[in-house]
Amino acid sequence: MDGLRAKADLLALLRVARRVGRVGAPRSFGLGHLLLALYYIDENARVSRERLGMQLGLGGGAVKSLISKLRESSLIRTSKGGNVLSDDGLKIVRGLRAVVPTISVISVRSLSTGKESVAAIIRGVDVKGLDPISMRDEVIRAGGTGATTLLFDGNSIRVPGVYDDLAAISGSDVEALTRLNLRRGDIVLIAGGNDRRAAGIACAAAIAGFLSGCLRQKVVPRS
Repeated sequence: MDGLRAKADLLALLRVARRVGRVGAPRSFGLGHLLLALYYIDENARVSRERLGMQLGLGGGAVKSLISKLRESSLIRTSKGGNVLSDDGLKIVRGLRAVVPTISVISVRSLSTGKESVAAIIRGVDVKGLDPISMRDEVIRAGGTGATTLLFDGNSIRVPGVYDDLAAISGSDVEALTRLNLRRGDIVLIAGGNDRRAAGIACAAAIAGFLSGCLRQKVVPRS
C-alpha cells in the first residue's frame, strides 16, 4: 500500500466522524468508536446493532446513530440479519489495516497500566511524529487508565526514554508482543483500562487521534 492510498482511507473515516457533530447526532461516540466498529464488523462478518453497542459500550440511540453514519457513507449494509461491510467498507478497512493491522487484547505485566490491556500496532509511520505522552493523555481522555508506547527496531523492543531493551526487564512481555508478529519500524501502543472494552475504546481513540495528527502534519503512512 502506498502513502496516498493510506491517506485516502484515513480521510474517508474522518469524513464520517465529522458528521457526528451535526444536529440530532449524539456526541457519545467518536473516531475511535468508528475505527473499532469497522474492525469488529470485519472480524465477525455480520454484527447486530445490539451486539455492536455492547462491544463499544454505547447505548441504543448512540449505536443507532453510529450505524446510520456508516450506512450513509456507504461503508456498511444493514438488513434484518445484521450489519456487514460494503465493498467500499471492505476496501477502507483493508487500507486501514495496512497501517493499523492489529487492535487486540494482550496480557502484559511490566507494561500494564490497568486491570486489562489492549495493544495496537501502527505500521509504516515515521516515528518523528510520535509523542508518547500525548498518546497516554489521549488514552486517559478516552476513558483508559494509562498507556505505554513502544518501538521495535527489528531486534529489540524499547520504551522511548525508559527501556532500551524490554527483554532485560520482562521476558514474558516480550513474548506476548512477539505474538503480534511485529515488523521492523512498528510502533506499539498498549492501553490500559478497568475492563477490556474500556481499554479497547481508549486504545482505538488514541490511535485515531495519532493518525489524524499525521495527516495534519502531512506525515502519511509509507509503503
